Amino acid sequence: MNGARPLPELLIYGEHSLDPAKVKSAPYRREPYVRVELPDLGTVDAKVRRWTPTRVLVVWDDDAHDRRSAWVPADWVTRIDRAESSWRDPYDL
Repeated sequence: MNGARPLPELLIYGEHSLDPAKVKSAPYRREPYVRVELPDLGTVDAKVRRWTPTRVLVVWDDDAHDRRSAWVPADWVTRIDRAESSWRDPYDL
């Protein structure tokens, strides 16, 4: 019988502390698409969930269809159009 798969961990690259007062969010289901180069996973097309002036929380589905997320330095992130993304959130409006 198949057991439950463990949830993927939140990846954190660079600094680990954030000032909660500086964290911003896009409207739900209208988050921008981005492309980010992760040192261990390569190029990932994702959506932005939260950000600060220096950090961005990105989310995407991996090849196993698990939802992944990572806090990355803002300079690793390039905004792209939804049509350019290799992954599209099925819950977009």
